[in-house]
Amino acid sequence: MTRDEVANLLGKILNKEVGNLDNPSTNDWTHLEKKFGCQFPEEFKYFIELMSVYVFPGDILNVSIGNTNGNDTIEFTYDYEMKQGVWKEDLIPFYSIGNGDYFCLHAKECPNTAVYYYSHEESSIEKEADSFEEWLNQLPSFLS
Repeated sequence: MTRDEVANLLGKILNKEVGNLDNPSTNDWTHLEKKFGCQFPEEFKYFIELMSVYVFPGDILNVSIGNTNGNDTIEFTYDYEMKQGVWKEDLIPFYSIGNGDYFCLHAKECPNTAVYYYSHEESSIEKEADSFEEWLNQLPSFLS
């Protein structure tokens, strides 16, 4: 999907953000990709960047360290969960559902990673979509 296609999909299901939030910088992306040893899917980058334009229910974790919506960053969340001792090293959380549940990417599968759901209570991981693009296309149903 192109950035415009992702924006079009999100524009149909989400409200616009009121404030002026910062997109992740090239340095933000480089730092995060280096941390996880992977290159993120382009659709994922577009989605995260568009979170400065749209309001998403729940906590989409930030990449930018600039002016953000106040949600935690991917890096902070990953580091916190790793310190708890039960987090799977290759999971990269990007959407916090609450109560320790997350939608995640898999570092070793990048850039063609599937999207996984991590359930804290059950300590289980389930594949939700075969690609980030597929996950995006499921959002209208998921959010309705």
